[in-house]
Amino acid sequence: MDPKEFKEKIIPLQTAMQRLAEKMMDNVDDAEDIVQDVFLTLWDRRDELSRIVKLDSYCMQMVRTKSIDLMRKRKTYELHKESIAALTDNEVLMEIEESRQQSEMLYQMLGTLPEKQQQAIQMKYIENRSTKEIESALQMSSNNVYTTLSRGIQVLREQLKKRLNNLETK
Repeated sequence: MDPKEFKEKIIPLQTAMQRLAEKMMDNVDDAEDIVQDVFLTLWDRRDELSRIVKLDSYCMQMVRTKSIDLMRKRKTYELHKESIAALTDNEVLMEIEESRQQSEMLYQMLGTLPEKQQQAIQMKYIENRSTKEIESALQMSSNNVYTTLSRGIQVLREQLKKRLNNLETK
């Protein structure tokens, strides 16, 4: 899809997308951010948009998905914020350090996987991308994506078990 076609087909949907986002979020600023994010995503995927039959439905679904994602993040943040508020400063620092160490360990383990498994797991669990997005990015069928994810997770589980067993024996 070229820029002219994008302007003709996508930009007119902005009002409807904005109304849906406002209805879902009850906040104009959040709704504007969501719509802007959807436009950026659509622009990034403009080459794939010509294959979509109902472009308006696709755009509205993206708004719904991004709104729900934002609500989930906020809910998680609020729950996390409440638990942190209950901790003392030293406990907070210890929690942060433990999280950092766990993240480093996970990224090290992820680095041992084959390239396709690394990419698939990163897209699915770190970038929160859908299976369809992973399929197109990695040029794989949905079955191959599921198999790749499953095998990668299995290897990570085995590595984690080994590390935990090593810690227990020390």
